Amino acid sequence: MAVLNDRFSDENGVRLNKLGITDKDQLAQAETESSLPRLTQLNRAGGIQGGQYDQAHLKQVHERLFSGVYQWAGETRADREFQGHKDTKVTGFKETMTYAPHKEVPERLNAIGAQLNKENNLKGLAPDKFAERAAYYLDQYNHTHAFRDGNGRTMQATFTQLGKAAGYDVDFNRASPEILNRSRDLAIVRQYPPAEAGKNLQPLKDMFKQVITPTPGVEAEKLRDPSQAPARTPELSPAMRAMDARRELEVTGYRSANIIANMPGPGNREQGVQLAQRIESVNLDPKVLNGPGINEMQLAADKIIKHPGLKDTPLDIADGKRLKVASMQVMQLAEGKEIVAPQQQKQPAASVQEKPAHPAAQVVKTHEEAQPVFAKAAREVAKELEANGQGLAGASLREVAKFVERSPAIVGGNAENFKKAMDAAEKVPSLSGNKFMDELRSSSKVLEMSPPGQERSGPSIGCSGGIER
Repeated sequence: MAVLNDRFSDENGVRLNKLGITDKDQLAQAETESSLPRLTQLNRAGGIQGGQYDQAHLKQVHERLFSGVYQWAGETRADREFQGHKDTKVTGFKETMTYAPHKEVPERLNAIGAQLNKENNLKGLAPDKFAERAAYYLDQYNHTHAFRDGNGRTMQATFTQLGKAAGYDVDFNRASPEILNRSRDLAIVRQYPPAEAGKNLQPLKDMFKQVITPTPGVEAEKLRDPSQAPARTPELSPAMRAMDARRELEVTGYRSANIIANMPGPGNREQGVQLAQRIESVNLDPKVLNGPGINEMQLAADKIIKHPGLKDTPLDIADGKRLKVASMQVMQLAEGKEIVAPQQQKQPAASVQEKPAHPAAQVVKTHEEAQPVFAKAAREVAKELEANGQGLAGASLREVAKFVERSPAIVGGNAENFKKAMDAAEKVPSLSGNKFMDELRSSSKVLEMSPPGQERSGPSIGCSGGIER
């Protein structure tokens, strides 16, 4: 079936090619006969000399492999504005595999290349560690999915070069195509939450352990010497953390949309479809979360978490919880804020968090503790605002309290409304030194941070009660 607006293909869905072929099977055969010898030749030559594993590097690899057949060889999806996604049942459930927005392909390839360069392109690593880090980067490149076709062979050439420069022979022929494809798809759909990210990549790591062997010789040993590697794996750049946050929203959002669409009851299918459409929009532009978008996702997550019919489907509930966290993090990205690495997340200052000015004010340290404290304090302060002629500020604060009761975070328009209400409250004499004002200050500091990742509960895999995942 032809894909609408696919500028890489003709009206029948056959890729535009230099050979004038109009049959898909004939074109696939011609592509294989042309690209495989080129792949072998490029691998023997050691890849693209001086390549930095960024956009320029990968475009050169793709052009070398496919220029014998395609006039668009070396062009990324960004060059012809192609998006696309596809379904998989690699987990036993229906999953939607989405890829990076086509317009972001250049910057994402450059961000991945820069992160890889910070790891000295994986030099100085023992075999197990090389396999682990290679799995991480192959997944990142695969999700970016730079090209309309030929991503697999481009990755094979790229990682063969990467391995050779790090003292390893990488031969993908040692693993079957089925193993390679399955391990890539499992990494894309991310069954496990961020706290267990290694489990998502384990099949890819196992695949790499099959296809790599240390290159013999003194020079190769020098490339594997631990002195070549950074003292520790470098922290992810803000760009890489943002990419991961958005991927988390994509996978949990589409799964949540399927869960809701298959719930019994009127309107659920329509709501599920609407949520999937919202996820697709946010994938292309996170700013879509501004306004009602964040509320829609939070309500959808709550519907899953609190639905009595799902109490025995922990995977579905886990996805609902992940959606709540991911949507709030992407909301922060839409506001221009950086996602803080989990190990770097800072708690509010001790002077605010542990020593409130009023002796009766409650101390809060977690989002769960802050949620009820904030909601109660906000309503008490709202009463005082309204009693002092600040009805609009009081009403705004009540709305923020309603949102916080559903989701333990202050983001988007709620953050702005809260700031305005607090500015008004600071001018009310009766609120000076007030217990509830102190509780608002301390709890809001916690709620303004990204919540910690939710961990999957229950068995690692199981049936979703007939719900198509």
